[in-house]
Formats: sequence, C-alpha cells, structure tokens
Amino acid sequence: MLKRKITAGNVLYALMMVVVLVMLINPSAKSLLIRSLMKVGFFQPSIPVAVSKKPLADPFNISFRDNNGKTVNTADLKGKVIFVNFWATWCPPCIAEMPSVNELYAQFKNNPNVVFMIVDVDNDYKKANGFMQQHQYSLPMFTLTSEVPDDIMDGTIPTTLVFNKNGDLIYSHSGAADYSSSKFVNFLQAVSKL
Repeated sequence: MLKRKITAGNVLYALMMVVVLVMLINPSAKSLLIRSLMKVGFFQPSIPVAVSKKPLADPFNISFRDNNGKTVNTADLKGKVIFVNFWATWCPPCIAEMPSVNELYAQFKNNPNVVFMIVDVDNDYKKANGFMQQHQYSLPMFTLTSEVPDDIMDGTIPTTLVFNKNGDLIYSHSGAADYSSSKFVNFLQAVSKL
C-alpha cells in the first residue's frame, strides 16, 4: 500500500514543494535561483532597437548622497550617460542581479562618459555598504535625498534607468536583469559615444 503512494511523480512534487518553501522563507535562495536562471539566458534586459527619448515630467533633477555625504544632482551630470539602479538589501531580485551590475560597472568605471549610481531605496547607507563589502562589490553607493518622479520610478525594485548625455531617459527596466550581457554592454558603449 505504501509502495503504491511513493511514485516518481509524488517524489518530484514533494521536492518542488520543498524548493518553493525554501524560496519563500530564505530570500538568498530565491536570489540564487534567479541568478542561476540568468546564467542560462533568462532575465535578459530588453535593449531598445532605436534609442528613444522619454521627456520627464520633472526637469532632470534628482538628488543623491554619496558615501562621503556629498550631494550629487543629476542635473550636474549632463554630458554623461547615467546608469541608475534602485535596489535594497532585502530584495532577492536585486541581490540576484547585483553581480551582473558589478561586472558592468567594472567594464565602464574608467569611462569618463558614464556614471553609475547604485541607490539604496531604504536610505540605509551603512547596511547597503556592508552588503557591498561582504560580497566584494565595488559599486558606487548612494541614497536618495529627493523625490524620484513617478513617471520613471513606480516603486518597483530593482528598477534600472539609463539617461543619455542630454538627461533624457533612454532605458527603463523594472525587475531583475543580467546587465553583464553583451547586448547591454554594447548598448551602453554606443550611447556613451553619442
């Protein structure tokens, strides 16, 4: 009787339920699963075929604070391509995409035409910086000091934005993505040369 109830289908179902429960309980397990799926080709950012400009409701004016307490305003960065990633230490999709963001940053950190801003939405610089150090990421950390217009940030994290040198929003993506993909690297290289 017991032998009949233990089938391959039942065992597979039980294993799937265990995986689901672990992912619900442990955010690190969920981020590891997402990261694994990135490596096999899922979560690829959709790159615009033609770079279109999205006019912003609020003038290109969002303020951030860096690790030294210095306020940086996007309006002061005109003439540079700005990669902004909104994230939090408790967000599994954010954690999952962070290695790819770090890899992208490593490729562009010496490019004077590109600025990276990794923004902790909890405004807890100490916790976010601790996370970065623990994982040996070299990303430039920021916290928000102003509101972000609703038309570019709806509260979903992670959200990644790219502004061109004129301050136009040319890329927006909510959810995890593999930013170390060759398509995204080529996209960022192209817009940094315009």
